[in-house]
Amino acid sequence: MKRPRPLLLGMLISLSIFVLAACVGDLNPDGGWSAPVVSGDHVYVGAKDGRITRLSLNEDGRFDTGWGYPPVGADTLGPLYGTPRINGDRVFGAAYDCDNLDCDAQVYALSTDDASSLWPEGTFTLPTSIVGAVAVTDDTVLFGTAGINDELDIGDAEGYLYALDTDPDANPRVRWRFATDASIWGTPVVSDGVVYIGDLDGVLHAVSLGESDGSAGQEIWNFKAGGAIVSEPLITNGKIYFGDFSDTFYALDIAARESGGASSNALGFGEWSFDSDGWFWATPLIHENSLYVGTLNGNFYALNPDTGAELWANPGKVVGQIVGKAAAFDEVGKGTALAVPSGEDNIGVFSAVNGAELNGFASEGGVKSSLVVDGRFLYAHTTDDHLLKFNIADRKLFTCIDAENGGAC
Repeated sequence: MKRPRPLLLGMLISLSIFVLAACVGDLNPDGGWSAPVVSGDHVYVGAKDGRITRLSLNEDGRFDTGWGYPPVGADTLGPLYGTPRINGDRVFGAAYDCDNLDCDAQVYALSTDDASSLWPEGTFTLPTSIVGAVAVTDDTVLFGTAGINDELDIGDAEGYLYALDTDPDANPRVRWRFATDASIWGTPVVSDGVVYIGDLDGVLHAVSLGESDGSAGQEIWNFKAGGAIVSEPLITNGKIYFGDFSDTFYALDIAARESGGASSNALGFGEWSFDSDGWFWATPLIHENSLYVGTLNGNFYALNPDTGAELWANPGKVVGQIVGKAAAFDEVGKGTALAVPSGEDNIGVFSAVNGAELNGFASEGGVKSSLVVDGRFLYAHTTDDHLLKFNIADRKLFTCIDAENGGAC
């Protein structure tokens, strides 16, 4: 594949470093990357300044003025990047804020009934940054951090994977934490008693939850990629898919990795890598046995999940970085289509058959969050903090709500 000219590559790298620095405290973070979540009769969203709100699905998208955390008038959590997680009747998530390089992160647990905190003392706090979303399994919440800015934390770790006990009758306690040699900006993924997460050194870690054998927090295996890993991996059919900041996307066989141990770094049978021309941040999507993923230079690829071969003659293209996950929907008379968020402006749409560009959605603002399709509607959270609800059939905007206060936009 043709590589970009050195000047364009340099511009891409500079822009990406600017964005990444903003996420970890070198610049003031501003949030706006939290994706909407459809659960039950509501759509939940993390507002840009750090308030969790929701809209009703049954009343034409009406803002729920009686539900929100923190309550109106109270200090908010700080900029939100990670998407809230709904687990039964509970909402979990994380936010952080920085004063220059001094950052404070908060992990929250809320009731879906009245948005009250499930923990007696409110949030769980750490002097660090939490960029990614949390993962929830049973009564454990998992998340990655940068280094801990605490004089009592005297180790050499530059990042951690934390596991919190979320007993609703008590304040959360640290079950265990796994130290890494670099900050973690990504989101953990849990599968079959193992949690997977990447770090900025380009190491993908597979860490045991220890549900039956007492091995909680112990690394089972790791894989060294060519660049930093910040995307949330995708696990399906025994493989784990993820990209990095060396323009490379990977498919690893989990069973082979577990049997080979930490030393088996080279790609083996059934594994592959794909060289693109941009860095990967977006979580990949698999739909109807095709793999879709975008890059920070706006290219959107369709790949064979078994071999990594490109399925389209040319990738789709949006103006702006692709940070959020794409969403698939049925296009009347044209088969499956893929909606792709642009960090700069508007939402592109491409045919799953050949990547041909179709009519898009006019967001009139950047979208760095993942897109959500629910029935005949598409939801998007813009970097201007607008929660948009589009009618898929005609691409028209159904409602536009300010995510923080519920006002029309």
